[in-house]
Amino acid sequence: MTLPAGEPRRSQNLAIWEGMLAILFINWSAGVVMTGYALWLGAPPAALAILGALPMVGQMAAPLALFFRGSRKDLSANLSVFGRGLFVLVLFVPLMPEPWRIPGLLLIAALSQLAVAPVNVLWTGWMADLVPEKQRGRYFGLRNGVLGLVGTLGNLVAGSLIDALGKPWGFLLVLGLGVAAGVSATFILRKQYEPPTTSAPPRFDAFIHPLSDRRFRGFLGFVVLFLGAVSVGGPFVFPLFLEHVRMSFTQVGLWTVIAASCGLVLSPLWGRLADRIGHWQVLLLSSSVAALVLPPLWLLGGAGRLETIWAAAAFDAVAWGGIGTALTNVALQSAPPEKRNLYLAWYWMAFAVGGIMGSLLGGVLGSLHTQLKLFPSPYHLPILVSMLLRVVAVYYLGWRIRRDKRRAAGLLAPTAGSTNRGPT
Repeated sequence: MTLPAGEPRRSQNLAIWEGMLAILFINWSAGVVMTGYALWLGAPPAALAILGALPMVGQMAAPLALFFRGSRKDLSANLSVFGRGLFVLVLFVPLMPEPWRIPGLLLIAALSQLAVAPVNVLWTGWMADLVPEKQRGRYFGLRNGVLGLVGTLGNLVAGSLIDALGKPWGFLLVLGLGVAAGVSATFILRKQYEPPTTSAPPRFDAFIHPLSDRRFRGFLGFVVLFLGAVSVGGPFVFPLFLEHVRMSFTQVGLWTVIAASCGLVLSPLWGRLADRIGHWQVLLLSSSVAALVLPPLWLLGGAGRLETIWAAAAFDAVAWGGIGTALTNVALQSAPPEKRNLYLAWYWMAFAVGGIMGSLLGGVLGSLHTQLKLFPSPYHLPILVSMLLRVVAVYYLGWRIRRDKRRAAGLLAPTAGSTNRGPT
């Protein structure tokens, strides 16, 4: 296939600029700004758990991408415009009767996430055609680092605006700007080159074929376990900062800037390391940090005790700088090129299943505080349980990697449906 002059480098650069606008919408519509808005509206812990897990839960719609026909670029742009534009309705939630506000907020956020979910499959498959496999670690590491910095600088600006303008006007202004940025990103998306591709809706036997791949099946198990563990406590981290630690929105914004600044350095390093030792090993190392280091640092913080909270910002970059790049690249490496979207659909479904199970457990644990009163806040127990489940997921991943290495070395007999590819 002959590419136009300047491709794929031009489109790779455009993807970074597009992501810089898109990340503002993503961070503000599903991060600390949205959490603060929900708290101002009176959201209980169970609602916060659901809200925090919606980006994962929405991925249940990701397999719809397999049944869409036509240009991946046009489909990605159109779905993004619709899903992000729909989110503008959250600005009118305060006008609803009080009993309807939280259900209305959750419904709008859920519909927005469901609309854009197929884009993850379409866009990732499209970018895999634009970025050679040997360069993916470095490219996506750099892109994730840049987007992390831009997104968290946006969080700092958002926090300052909210503190300056007060509630709800600060929230409404920031969320409105986020929608504008997200919609604007699609204009850059349309300028990227799309390599030609042909595909047909999969038959049922073809749809379940990825589950016969032993290594990929083990990866899906880790995704469900780890992302489920993250969903148990993750939605409560920013509420912990805001309500228990008593941080201002500006301080939380500064926290995210520290995390992103570290991520700008560490994400490309993780990517380069992955190109050398493999994404499986990077996934194991970085998820270990997310399991063993981050939750204790969050839980040790308190009003007037911010030292461990600031340290967690740096370790957040260490953990997610590796996890964010490695997860997607393991999914891509597992898939034959002609079945890439099929494998990606299963990856995002595992993402969603973990999010659903984790959010349900997190909501129950957060609600127990009113009866048990065993911890200083409703957020401590879900985060503690999240830590324990993360450790289980990391142990499972390490066991899978060791077993695959032993099988590749001929020390274990292969199982039915297994492949000869070990972790890379």
